[in-house]
Amino acid sequence: MALVSVVLPTYDRAHTLRASVESLLAQRDVDFEVLVVDDGSADDTQTVLAALRHPRLRVLRIAHGGVAAARNAGIAASGAPIVAFHDSDDLALPGRLAVPAEFLASHPDIDLVIQNGHMLPPENDPAGREEPWIRPEVAVTLAARPIGVAEVFRWNLGQLQGMCFRRRALEAVGPLDGSFHILDDLDLVLRVTTSHRAVFLDVPAFAYRRHPSGIASNRGVVREEAIRLADKLVAEHPEVLDVLGRGAFRKRQARRWARLAIARARDGDAEAARVALGRAQRLDPANLRYRLRALWLRLRPGE
Repeated sequence: MALVSVVLPTYDRAHTLRASVESLLAQRDVDFEVLVVDDGSADDTQTVLAALRHPRLRVLRIAHGGVAAARNAGIAASGAPIVAFHDSDDLALPGRLAVPAEFLASHPDIDLVIQNGHMLPPENDPAGREEPWIRPEVAVTLAARPIGVAEVFRWNLGQLQGMCFRRRALEAVGPLDGSFHILDDLDLVLRVTTSHRAVFLDVPAFAYRRHPSGIASNRGVVREEAIRLADKLVAEHPEVLDVLGRGAFRKRQARRWARLAIARARDGDAEAARVALGRAQRLDPANLRYRLRALWLRLRPGE
């Protein structure tokens, strides 16, 4: 049996899939398998996969159900004691699997290894710069000690293509939540780190393609899911409020509601903006900016 199972969900990404899978198959110094879960693709995905004959590669085809369902199917179909994830449009860098596998072998008390990565220039900005996923000044603090839910929550550590989990941790917290369109990954990491220890290694594990038209570019949807994710976390694990700080949590949620209000106002939905800003005011009633924004919304011409 392989030491690491890499679960790679894909949906209609035949144009990027080959390079992504090949970057995984090029990994060295660890026994692994790559399980591609085809989430009901209607493009040339099956043709691409058929051409990638390799003893480490397995393909599972399922009815289209979304990325969380595909990841859950991959976890269930794999058997290695360490589970890694990858996205079908990103690239795995050398050491993506060997570095965390070696760390986990020598640290039996750690259940999750999180590595840094490279964010490639946006596809619509050829003059853009490559950037680290986690900035150097933040990476220094994260790498100094074991980390938990507080660090994951503060820095939104949800890029699964830079992580390796012990299977026991995934089995303990349950499947990925398919009700999230974007943040099922961060939800999983938060749930794991409420009860299991993690570390951050400032070693790049992946290169991330930034698509201007991807769902993550919809800031309104991202903010809505971030609010719901945080509320879900404290509802299921109220003890984390003692770690996060009750006041700090309320202020952070208020900021998210206020930013959502701005996005809704820009979209021309004044009523949704008022509702969102009202939530921000209730969470942080002493914040003068929220009061002024509410007044501005009430006095907007034509409203």
